[in-house]
Amino acid sequence: MDRNDAIDEMLAERAITKVIFDYCQGADRRDWDLVRACYHDDAQDSHGAFVGRPDELVDWLQNRHQHLPSSTHVVTNVSIRFREGREQARVESYILSLQIVDPSGGDSFAGDIEGQVFTRIMARYVDTFQLRPGIGWRIQQRTVAYDWMLPPVPANFAALDPAWTKSQRDKSDVLYAPWPESDVINKEE
Repeated sequence: MDRNDAIDEMLAERAITKVIFDYCQGADRRDWDLVRACYHDDAQDSHGAFVGRPDELVDWLQNRHQHLPSSTHVVTNVSIRFREGREQARVESYILSLQIVDPSGGDSFAGDIEGQVFTRIMARYVDTFQLRPGIGWRIQQRTVAYDWMLPPVPANFAALDPAWTKSQRDKSDVLYAPWPESDVINKEE
């Protein structure tokens, strides 16, 4: 592989990895437009309890996440193999999903414990990504392969100091705060 091919492959790997991170951030912040943008229009997703197209996936996630006061997806190993021609890639991403679930929504992961529960799931996203002109790299097919799930336990967490910034699951989160003024940044340096 020559230098230009190596650079092209690194740029493709970065674009693909960004889509994986965007999906997780979108789900955790309930930014459904961001989640939807990770998929080609004709993509297919097999998420265990859900199988369908991207718009249906977003509807399913929106409904499910109404009953999740907290959701964190931790992405670890990301392995990318390109098909000859580098227009498709098989991508395996290890995912640890940590969620607080309100069982009143009928979530199958919540079990039958009273009150909010804490769930931990280890899985892999096994994706086929496709590069399309004018669109870029997006998920064409996703299969979530589940490794294990610890039984839900009551969500008994220590109280956070009220002076700390609290994470939010929507666009009121600090992530979406206005950018600081550039002169403020320069004065601190």
